[in-house]
Amino acid sequence: MDWLTELVPPTDTRVPLSLQSFTQLFLPSLLLYYSTAALVIIPNTLYARLALLPVTLWSAWRTGTRLDLAAPYHDERLIYLNQGLTLAISTLAIRAVIWTFQLEPFYKTPDPDAPRPPKQSPFTVDQVACDAFDLCCNLRGIGWNWSKGLRIAKETRPTHSRIAFALSTFQSFVATLLLFDVLHYTVQSFSWSTLGSAAGGTIFDPQLSPIPRYLRSTLITYLAGLTICCGIQLGFYMASFTGVVLFRNDPASWPPIFNAPWLATSLAEFWAQRWHQVFRDLFVSCGSKPLAAVFGRMGTVLGAFLISGLLHVAGLWGMGRGTEFWTVAGYFLMMGVGIVLERVWRNATGHKVGGALGWVWTMLWVVCWGNFMVDAWARKGLIGSVFFPDESRPMYRIERIVSDILQ
Repeated sequence: MDWLTELVPPTDTRVPLSLQSFTQLFLPSLLLYYSTAALVIIPNTLYARLALLPVTLWSAWRTGTRLDLAAPYHDERLIYLNQGLTLAISTLAIRAVIWTFQLEPFYKTPDPDAPRPPKQSPFTVDQVACDAFDLCCNLRGIGWNWSKGLRIAKETRPTHSRIAFALSTFQSFVATLLLFDVLHYTVQSFSWSTLGSAAGGTIFDPQLSPIPRYLRSTLITYLAGLTICCGIQLGFYMASFTGVVLFRNDPASWPPIFNAPWLATSLAEFWAQRWHQVFRDLFVSCGSKPLAAVFGRMGTVLGAFLISGLLHVAGLWGMGRGTEFWTVAGYFLMMGVGIVLERVWRNATGHKVGGALGWVWTMLWVVCWGNFMVDAWARKGLIGSVFFPDESRPMYRIERIVSDILQ
């Protein structure tokens, strides 16, 4: 089985990130990814992309299975860095596959839903280089022809000035950072010896009777979901600040990533309109379209959630503590089942799911099924992750201030 060990090396053989490992393992994947992005912009490059794809996928696989970003810090609470690496590399690989089989070139457009593409100017090296970089970083496809049907929330930050936009984004970042730590701290405080540690532990307390046990786990799941929202939002604020300040992006090219998902009154509204749309193209291209060809409308929904589930399974595996299909991918498949049930309800009654009862239904379905996925994350030690040096964690500082006041 030496070939299997070579293909999927044990996690303890991963190498820490260094200049050498970056140039040998990480940089080739980035360059191949960028090259595919450049080729998909240029007409008549299908065969070149097909030739490049196997090399790109192999390079991405080596990057995701041989690097350990947490190793240099000697702290198990940082193994979530490897989860992030696996998610990023998996996204890179999937996007490379989508771009490879694209028959028509991608192009920038102010209106992706326009019936006719805008007249394209002759290609220049500088234009292709800049557009390829934008394509690599632009996961939602803002300003590109392939982002048709994308739902964007109304912008609340000022977009008339880069400075005003950057200041507003920075203020929102600081506020969200504090909220993130408050929520994360609260989830960890349910059990510092398990949830708050690198060793991890279940969210289901066996010492409680069933009803209190599941009420407790559901509260933990809800708070964990809000923590995830804040974490994604923080990443978006950092990216948008960098894009506008360093790369001189138009502030309008960074519209909000969320649209208050906690206000959704149906599962369809939650996932298609209010939750972030960062991976929408991946799920539609690799999940919805292939399964729709076989299973029709049901395949459209379940295909998207299947790919989403597999992506999260891969991320959990990247931590180096094994993975679980049914608790993680099963959660997303049940979201698809819920949306199918909403369609059945609409067809049977003539009314869409909505209103106050729709909100209750949505929150119960999202959070109750979320118990199993959050439990999987908790048992792998993900909730015990650390995002600040211990001495500078906001909640620890607040605790010390409160303690000094009370004394």
